[in-house]
Amino acid sequence: MSPTPARAIHLKPLDDQAAEHARLCELLAGYCADAGLALDDDQVAACIDHLLYVIQVNEYINLTRITDVDEAVVLHILDSLLLAPYIKEGSAAMVDMGTGAGFPGIPLAVMTGIQATLLDSVNKKVLAVNAFARALGLDGRVRGEHDRLETFGGAHREEYDLVVARALAPLPVLLEYASPLLKRGGQCLLAKANPEDDELAQGSRAAAICGFELMNIHEFDLPGGLGHRTVFDYRKIKRPTIKLPRPAGQAKRHPLGTN
Repeated sequence: MSPTPARAIHLKPLDDQAAEHARLCELLAGYCADAGLALDDDQVAACIDHLLYVIQVNEYINLTRITDVDEAVVLHILDSLLLAPYIKEGSAAMVDMGTGAGFPGIPLAVMTGIQATLLDSVNKKVLAVNAFARALGLDGRVRGEHDRLETFGGAHREEYDLVVARALAPLPVLLEYASPLLKRGGQCLLAKANPEDDELAQGSRAAAICGFELMNIHEFDLPGGLGHRTVFDYRKIKRPTIKLPRPAGQAKRHPLGTN
């Protein structure tokens, strides 16, 4: 599926929000310093620009349910950036599965310089993401793609070093989607809140089927009591034991690793 031109989304200049922009930049910079994240002033500003564009477009396209902008700095930007320290050195090309408004893909691309494909099955979200990338000067290396994960995985086998996703689906489903996209040795970073024991067990069985090894589990709490994150760090160490991707819908209807 190919998105229609990004010019279908009309972004208004942020010039009249200078004071608010400066305040939010200071807020984000403080959070990043506390977390040991090394962003320069331009990178912080780009992340805030992205968020303000999201809030602007959210008035007519449903991109986020978070209405408090200060909370959005944490729950969208910081939550995305906190994946960066776990990215394997040398990763050059990334897929953000189910990117929505461009999180975590755009903040990670701003911080790391990685080439990013931001995938979503909702075309209007992809239009918005491409508009954001153009406004931020990232359209040379960040692009939104309108497609189903199964279809995209079949067309772009083993092209990527890194796959990321935040709170998109259960672990078995995400691992199945990620496996065809990743090169041997590629990394899959999946951010969840507090997954249940059943999901963890199913994820372990699905990982073996999909060719993954769980390398590490990282846990942290977001500031302001805004939630807990568990980040699962997988490596693709071998080919899957079954043919992937399966037909559209199978991953959700019949997840791998279930009894």
